[in-house]
Amino acid sequence: MLIGYTDRLSASAGENIEVKVSSDFSSDYVADLVRIFSADPNPDGPGIDLREVPAAFEGTYRSVAKPSRPGSYGIILLRNANITADTTFSIRFQPRLLRDSHQALFSFVASSGDVVSISLQKDGLQLETYGKTSTVPFAFEIGRWYELRLAISERSLHLVGYTVETGSRSFEVRTGQLTGNDAFSKLVLAATPRLGDPQVFTSFFNGRLEAPRLLRGAQLVERLIDAPVPQEELLAFWDFSIDVSTSNIRDRGPLRLDGTFHNLPARAVRGSRWSGEEMCWRHAIDEYAAVHFHEDDLYDCAWATDFSFNIPQDLPSGVYGVRLRCENAEDIIPFFVRPARNAGKAKVAVLFSTFTYVAYAQNPRGNFDAAYIERRNNWGAYPYHPAEYPEFGLSLYDLHADGSGVMFSSALRPQLLMRPGYFAYVDKRGSGLRHFPADMHLIAWCAAKDIVVDVITDHDLEAEGNKALEGYGLVLTVTHPEYHTARTLDAIESFVTGGGSLAYLGGNGFYWRIATNEATPDAIEVRRGESGVRSWEAEPGEYFHAFDGRYGGLWLKNDRPPQRLVGVGLSAHGDFTGSFYRRTDASYDPQYAWLFEGVDEAILGNFGFSGGGAAGFELDIVDTSLGTPLNAVVLAQSEEYLGDYHCAPEKIVWPQPLAWQSSQIRADICFIPKAHGNFVFSTGSILFCGSLPVNGFNNNISKLLENAVRRCL
Repeated sequence: MLIGYTDRLSASAGENIEVKVSSDFSSDYVADLVRIFSADPNPDGPGIDLREVPAAFEGTYRSVAKPSRPGSYGIILLRNANITADTTFSIRFQPRLLRDSHQALFSFVASSGDVVSISLQKDGLQLETYGKTSTVPFAFEIGRWYELRLAISERSLHLVGYTVETGSRSFEVRTGQLTGNDAFSKLVLAATPRLGDPQVFTSFFNGRLEAPRLLRGAQLVERLIDAPVPQEELLAFWDFSIDVSTSNIRDRGPLRLDGTFHNLPARAVRGSRWSGEEMCWRHAIDEYAAVHFHEDDLYDCAWATDFSFNIPQDLPSGVYGVRLRCENAEDIIPFFVRPARNAGKAKVAVLFSTFTYVAYAQNPRGNFDAAYIERRNNWGAYPYHPAEYPEFGLSLYDLHADGSGVMFSSALRPQLLMRPGYFAYVDKRGSGLRHFPADMHLIAWCAAKDIVVDVITDHDLEAEGNKALEGYGLVLTVTHPEYHTARTLDAIESFVTGGGSLAYLGGNGFYWRIATNEATPDAIEVRRGESGVRSWEAEPGEYFHAFDGRYGGLWLKNDRPPQRLVGVGLSAHGDFTGSFYRRTDASYDPQYAWLFEGVDEAILGNFGFSGGGAAGFELDIVDTSLGTPLNAVVLAQSEEYLGDYHCAPEKIVWPQPLAWQSSQIRADICFIPKAHGNFVFSTGSILFCGSLPVNGFNNNISKLLENAVRRCL
């Protein structure tokens, strides 16, 4: 396999971007730069349009296979703390997955590499001491909290377990004399070092850990649960309720033995003391002092940099790709180049939904089958599918191995969905593209119409706020701007309020609230709330983000419905099938003649490379009760859907009549005039841009958008 990723998704001309590559070929690979104008592998569509660009990094590089190592854990360096004689270690744990294989709760590692570890399995615990094992049978229950005490002396190890709920003893085991001569140098939480390779970890725990403590004296196993500990007996107390928004492990003990979590285990989750009286972790931090580890967490593949690209100051803004080739393999890593910091800007900017790309990264969609493979082979489409490469992590639509929802996703790994030639669905009426490849239909259209645009990303809005949009007259969104932070919404809102025009060319946009964090800047977090179209729901009391402490869920439930920003919001979703729009009577008003100049048909978009039509899959409509401005005008509405479509769950507050629900299954093209002569134009459908390339970009959907854009030029 030949695959790579960059250290950032977006950079300005004049800045640097690093490229990290894994190649398991024996021969060298070749790298060069291409500009991407189209990413559709459909032989009947606009095709994949790559144009070579000279670059200083162009050349040959040595192939090195680099592993991806999912699994979250914590590491604490003990820094000469003497814990080999008359010491007690205690910790609470909550299993979330039971299986025959071992899951390490914790491991003490000596400088010699010798290990003392406690592992959980389906029918008991295993205590390993320098290669010798002792087992204790016990029937653990998923979701129940236990406390474990390990008394360490020169003569023996004494392990006692309690059930937290009752305070009763659950298991006990003793072992003989310790044989190692070196003091413990490291404590590993939720994993254990791999035999022969102490820098690599294995046997990851799926569940929650809380309140690890290190105490003087080996007699403390007899104390009751939650008994107060005299300060003079406390060596270390790692309090997970501190620095919740970071990967820091903080020690409240006298030795200050701080540590670090790796691969983003979930914080701000309920611990053993949760009472249910507070739903926000910031208001009861002692009740949320647990961390949820997973064997499939992944933040950063941590691959070494193969080469970097100093982007020339005069490189035009656009979508580029680092192309890697070796023998019969090829990979193209897209990234976005903005204008140089002090350079002039185009009149129009395309806002790429990089937060949404990261949210969906590695989502296998459950449709990787013989039909998919056949089409991939026939089209010569992108050859890698997330279902084949689970080592690159999960998406925010997936479940962890223990059944919990995936809260975090990161850009520091190969993004298989964000590739030219990747298709999501075996679309009988089109190309079946989603996200980045589908969004490139818009870039192909801009090139075909000789409309010069700059590109910007969600990450740029998050980093720079309003400044990122300064100087533009019109911002075009892409097909699915679903995930946003408060800062990105503020930037878009301020842009429109300040006189900029906005064309929202997608569906189901501005839907989920996410959080970012300076401590882990390449990750996003979502807490799916009690409503919305979702594949999982956060557990009770866990709706507030760890990254920023704010309530998650839908922006609608945070009182920022998309209707208030762009006039429309999600109303229905269904199969990947497209229908058409029919113009309304209002669209024939002379004041909109400029928008429909050259559009003679009443039916719009009954064609397209996404589902066969411009209106479908996920649909947005106007709703004044949710903030659609009263001066908004619906210019067209969709009709006649194929397949199964359903009303969005947040729209149904009581079993509604089927006739009402059916009325919600439509897409509205909406126009909102603004105070400065600017406007908001919204299409209400994810599939809209898929119709732009039809007939060589000469069709009524293309003309409608061209009229809107040229108004701003």
